[in-house]
Amino acid sequence: MIRFAFAQVLAHRLRLALTVVAVMLGVAFVTGSLVLNDTAQKLFDDQFATASAGADVTVRTATAFDSGMGVEVERDPLPAGTLDTVRGVDAVIDAVAVAKGAARLEQGTTDLGSVQLSTWVDEPVGAYPLRGGAAPTSDGEIVIDKNTADALGVRIGDAVTVVGDTRVEARVVGLVGFGDGDGPPVGAVALSTLTTAQSVLGLGDGLSEILVTSELTAGELQPLLTDVLAADVQVATAQDLAAAGAEQAAANLEMLQVVLIAMSVAALIIGAFLIANTFAIVISQRTRELAVIRATGATGKQVLVSVLVEALLVGALASTVGVLLGIVSTYGLRTLAGVFGVSIPSGELVIETRTVIIALTVGVLVTLVSAVGPARRAAAVSPLAAMRSSAAETRGLGRGRLVTGTVLLVAGSAVSALPGLAAGPILLLGAGLVLALVGVVLVAPSALRPLVSLVGAASARTVPGQLAREAALRAPRRTSATVMALAFGLALMSFVSIVGGSVKAATGEQYREVIAADVVIESAGQEMLGGVHAAVYDEVREVPAVGVATRLKYGHWKDGTTTSALTGLDPELITEVAQIRMVDGDIAALSTGGVVVAERVATERELAVGDELPMTFARLGDTILPIVGIIADGPAQALQTDFFVSLDTYGDLFTEDMDASIFVLAADGTSPAELTTALETALEDHPTVQVRDQAAVIAGRTQTVDQIFGLVTVLLAFAMVIAVLGIANTLALSIVERTREIGVLRSVGMSRRSVALMVQAEAVIVSVVAVVTGLLLGVAASVAAIGALSTIAPLGMKVPVAQLGVLAAVVAIAGLLAGIAPAARAAKLPVLEAIAHA
Repeated sequence: MIRFAFAQVLAHRLRLALTVVAVMLGVAFVTGSLVLNDTAQKLFDDQFATASAGADVTVRTATAFDSGMGVEVERDPLPAGTLDTVRGVDAVIDAVAVAKGAARLEQGTTDLGSVQLSTWVDEPVGAYPLRGGAAPTSDGEIVIDKNTADALGVRIGDAVTVVGDTRVEARVVGLVGFGDGDGPPVGAVALSTLTTAQSVLGLGDGLSEILVTSELTAGELQPLLTDVLAADVQVATAQDLAAAGAEQAAANLEMLQVVLIAMSVAALIIGAFLIANTFAIVISQRTRELAVIRATGATGKQVLVSVLVEALLVGALASTVGVLLGIVSTYGLRTLAGVFGVSIPSGELVIETRTVIIALTVGVLVTLVSAVGPARRAAAVSPLAAMRSSAAETRGLGRGRLVTGTVLLVAGSAVSALPGLAAGPILLLGAGLVLALVGVVLVAPSALRPLVSLVGAASARTVPGQLAREAALRAPRRTSATVMALAFGLALMSFVSIVGGSVKAATGEQYREVIAADVVIESAGQEMLGGVHAAVYDEVREVPAVGVATRLKYGHWKDGTTTSALTGLDPELITEVAQIRMVDGDIAALSTGGVVVAERVATERELAVGDELPMTFARLGDTILPIVGIIADGPAQALQTDFFVSLDTYGDLFTEDMDASIFVLAADGTSPAELTTALETALEDHPTVQVRDQAAVIAGRTQTVDQIFGLVTVLLAFAMVIAVLGIANTLALSIVERTREIGVLRSVGMSRRSVALMVQAEAVIVSVVAVVTGLLLGVAASVAAIGALSTIAPLGMKVPVAQLGVLAAVVAIAGLLAGIAPAARAAKLPVLEAIAHA
């Protein structure tokens, strides 16, 4: 039977070709996402390991955590005398003092943006190899990384100003790289002498860290230094620093990974419909052939195994090609990573053995599982019944299938509704939607019959239309599988459009309701944890057109095992630029310390004013702040976090001194337009800072949503290619199945044009039913998702009718185009050969 299976695959290779394409595309998505992740992580690991290899250990002030939300925390200076203590350890060969911290570069009156300022350290201890020019050897000399220099147009010899706690005039004397690259994966770096860095950062004689080399291994040196240093000093090995840096750099890939994996699953689900349909039709066409095999002694189990071996061969071939295609596609996925602001270093692709195994296994399993149903139906037919059988599919569906499908659909719908009703986790929503989808697939052959009949009735006024309607109704499983493949893709695209549109609409509405500021000053880079230098606020307050100006700062803290953000604000001025609605307490109570939490958080954790909230900060470690108020969710979301402290409290908790936003009200008698012009003029020397009205701010808030959902839509378009191939494949195979029928119709006078119209009409019926089904499923899933998301933030449903109309039209047209080639083929069938076809 195995040789028979090989022979059948070769004999039907053209019929199975599109199935191979469907599996191949799905596997390519899986492979590409895994290779991209492995490549990025390996390149980051190598780059940071190379950069950190010079020093055995690094001594620095201990913090509760090293980074959060993709940003490394700033540390307090080391205790006085730490350098002497380290150098006094016999095993230490050298200890290099380093001062580092956040600063900004200016060229003339132009603000070039923020950099990480650090002390130059010669190789091999230093992490930054020269790419051109010379190292800084005297005060007033700096080098910057080559990537930043190229982006800013800065050249060796240019004069710049380094701005921190103080301003220092400097000259660029060289360009550096990082590891094997031309700059760090995230951010920009500037290097100077120790005294210059200390002066800019306001450290005096203080040090940020000490790079230590020793004749001992890092593992042996670390405990020696730990024993002689203060408890608040951390001794980190080069290996630890490299791993932490690589993890931080690769963290921004997580969202892209989620998107790619989701698209892989979508592509494979759509492909599964096509695989099942193809095998069902091919087996139906071979009913008599299988009957002969059964009559000669083959058992039902042998027939089942034969079909599954065919599926195994198809899945293995398609998966192999898919793995190769996925590896090649990784080069394109590097570009997609740039959409999320992740720069992946150049280097060879990393193709792990497990990636190949996972991709091949997924492709083969999806093919096998999809072929199980058709294989079981083939094995269940008796030899005698098969000899009498026509190629037509039976109309009836098992009662067990209908009952199971109905139960799963009802259960899935109920579970999907729970998060919106009971504030359950998003995972509950996902589980419910999966159950509902399985239920829909099981009941689709029966549930779609009325819709197929209704849509087909519109074309039944002509003979070709009537025949197309009957053909679609005659094979409910085949029709439903073809419909569901296209409908599932459209449902996902509709889901993305509705949820994305709802999030954007809610964001804009909340912002307009809460924020009363005439203009908002923010960083052009949209950095949540900073981006606007503190000096900008002082300059803004000096502008005569400004009536009220207040700043917001954002910081991160450990909330159990997760990282959360909080907002630092001026409790006296915030009410003049924003409509703050409190559920309990007063925002002004922040002036005496404490924290205000959002209503959602208070409800989930059963918190009230007067309770204490445990919080972990990088500098201070475990801290407890009293809850002095509960703010409504709307204002909290407009200000972008669920936790709020005063600016004074913020200063006690964080060393960072960068503003995220500055809210500005115009002075009496000054229009918003005049205020905008005045601020733009005053801030001309800060090109990385932008003055925005409400519309521009809202657009900035929703930019990430547009990027993510836009990328998902583009990737789904590739997945939809599989669904369109499914229509073409189904029609093409059904023509082979109906060859004799078509011959009879031609012999009684039906023209070639009418035959083509009949096939094209069937494509129309399938496409229209798929569009209606896809929109219904997409809207239903969106209702459940928005209900679940509403437990996190206030969110109303916004249906982008025009966008959904365009999607529906595109999908319908694609379905119609898929029927052109099968229709032309049917019209060209020779009449006598078609009649003689068995």
